[in-house]
Amino acid sequence: NITPKRIVKSQHQPILGSSLVDAKGKLVKVYTGPEEFNIAADPVVQYLSKDELQKLITKTRKSMEAAARELNFIEAARLRDELKALEEMLKEK
Repeated sequence: NITPKRIVKSQHQPILGSSLVDAKGKLVKVYTGPEEFNIAADPVVQYLSKDELQKLITKTRKSMEAAARELNFIEAARLRDELKALEEMLKEK
């Protein structure tokens, strides 16, 4: 039940940070890649054991898949990046 639609943009469309304005003047959030964040700086994640970290990875993966099922690809991409950071932390432990 998804109908593809052509994106209509003017060339002088203002870009506001990681968002832009669509043809109707509505603000649309745009995913521009992983943000510079350090998940290891989170005080809780820092002190998790391997088992707890693995559970967090599983929970994040399920959240990412749920966001993708709901067609919320921006959130799914953010969670994917977070998942990669968590997996790197697990390798270091």
